[in-house]
Amino acid sequence: MKRKCLSVILAVLLLLSLLTVGCGGNAVSPSSQAPVSGAGTGASTDEAPGGRTVTDIAIGTAASGGAWYPIGAVMSDIVSTSDLGISATVQTTGGGVENCKLTNNGDCEISITIGYLAYNAQNGLDPYEGAQMGNISCLFGGLSTGVMQVLLPGNSNIQTFADLKGKKVAVGPAGGGAITCLTACLEHAGVSYADITPTYVNYDEGVTMMTDGHVDAAIVYGGIPTSAVSTLVASNTSFRFLSLTEEEQAALLTEYSYFVPVTIPADMYGQGQDMLTIGTPNIVIVSSDISDDIVYNLCSLFLSDENIVKIRESQPSANFFFFV
Repeated sequence: MKRKCLSVILAVLLLLSLLTVGCGGNAVSPSSQAPVSGAGTGASTDEAPGGRTVTDIAIGTAASGGAWYPIGAVMSDIVSTSDLGISATVQTTGGGVENCKLTNNGDCEISITIGYLAYNAQNGLDPYEGAQMGNISCLFGGLSTGVMQVLLPGNSNIQTFADLKGKKVAVGPAGGGAITCLTACLEHAGVSYADITPTYVNYDEGVTMMTDGHVDAAIVYGGIPTSAVSTLVASNTSFRFLSLTEEEQAALLTEYSYFVPVTIPADMYGQGQDMLTIGTPNIVIVSSDISDDIVYNLCSLFLSDENIVKIRESQPSANFFFFV
């Protein structure tokens, strides 16, 4: 399988992801860690006719409280226990924005990211203005859908995104995809990201800060159900979601073509009512300089019948991975 340019196939991948969300109606329903700090993984730098060969790879995910980390951990195990002769480690990272940079720079050979971020990275668009990243290609799509979840204390008087103006908000990791979604929602409500006081922590820490009263709201971005929210539910702590209205959701989907509609079912977190929000399709990217043969073998490995099941079972949000 020859790699196709991301700019050519991204539209197809996004369509597949849209169809994946549609498989469940409007709802997306469940049916060796080494932090990255700019250092590489010690991958082989030997050159092969079709590109670089590797014996060690790092798989970039996100914060441990989100959905990407367990998916990446299973992917790492699939590679390390295969007969490819490649050792893989799962990496905690800042999330989708950072993962494009890490893969482009070779700090992570494979990463999970958001479809539109990979496209923007290749073309030097927001948030990568002036820095086109030509060393990333798409390995496969349809992985899962990242869902923006805005959590509030049960007694909060915040009712709309406009009400977040002047508030302290735990927004997730600095490189995470939550910030883009949140910014869009804020701007649609007539306020800007500069109008809030953001705190950059992982999702588990953000939820804890909210329950302790250190922030007014916490953003959790990931496949649903997300462990950071499920843990909060299990603690019997009073909380609620800030939901979009049908009109707000429709307007955001019209303005931003890369968002998909998501309805979090009422029974998922025991909230008693459905919650409307937006999400983004996730894909897996790979360093473009890795040899074609290795990329082919990795793709074939991940998309074997047995390993598709393993990836689906790694996290509920991946339930529809490669659903055909």
